[in-house]
Amino acid sequence: MDEQTLRNLLNLEAEKSIDKIQIFDEIDSTNSEALRQIQSGNTQNRVVVASSQTAGRGRRGRQWVSPKNAGIYLSLTRRFSMEANALQALSLVTAISVLEALRELGAQGLQLKWPNDVLFENKKLSGILLELQHKDAARFVVFGIGVNIELSADSLESIDRPVTDLNNIISEPPSRVILLTELLNQLSRNLEEYENSGFSSFEERWNCLDCYRMSDIEIQNGERRLTGKSLGVDSEGSLLLQTAKGIQPISGGEVFSSLRPLSE
Repeated sequence: MDEQTLRNLLNLEAEKSIDKIQIFDEIDSTNSEALRQIQSGNTQNRVVVASSQTAGRGRRGRQWVSPKNAGIYLSLTRRFSMEANALQALSLVTAISVLEALRELGAQGLQLKWPNDVLFENKKLSGILLELQHKDAARFVVFGIGVNIELSADSLESIDRPVTDLNNIISEPPSRVILLTELLNQLSRNLEEYENSGFSSFEERWNCLDCYRMSDIEIQNGERRLTGKSLGVDSEGSLLLQTAKGIQPISGGEVFSSLRPLSE
């Protein structure tokens, strides 16, 4: 894999929006490297991709298991001029982008879990970690994306939740180069659409793919736990939770399936 090969496969939106592509054989974390580069003054829109990570990071401080060539581990740095509160829905746009890219490459039956997991048969296939960074009054978002391609039995056993990989979904998974470029193409296209039109054009796409929509769920956010029925997301990307006290928009937390009935 090299930068020129990747650039030859990028669509117009991605080619215009990505200034630099950096490829590592091994790194601690592509997100950590992207954040370091912003702080050191390298503020171009760039992609950091690695064959393996020694300290891959997921949401809520979790580790992202990243064996060599067993998945795609990438971070896209992009400057944004919109206000910070308008960036909330970016996690959802990123998850939609990953799902659409994988579907384009033959992965069927994929679903989304709010705010940004891509699932197959309720097992996690892809995880996303977005981090906001400021430098010299400019605002940057680092989009960290991990997609499992072929995990070993040992790797599967080391992960404390149900996960899967493309090898179990597609009879002939795409090469890492093709997968990476399709992810960048789809993400760049959708980010441009989001900057121009906001989340409203993504609302229906998310709700058609949401695995828990119209199901009873629990949301854990710190010490706070809410139970209700998921009604999908609104035009801002907030999760709408039907509770005994009415509909509540939720902007943060982790979703779990609930077997408990709603409180009276």
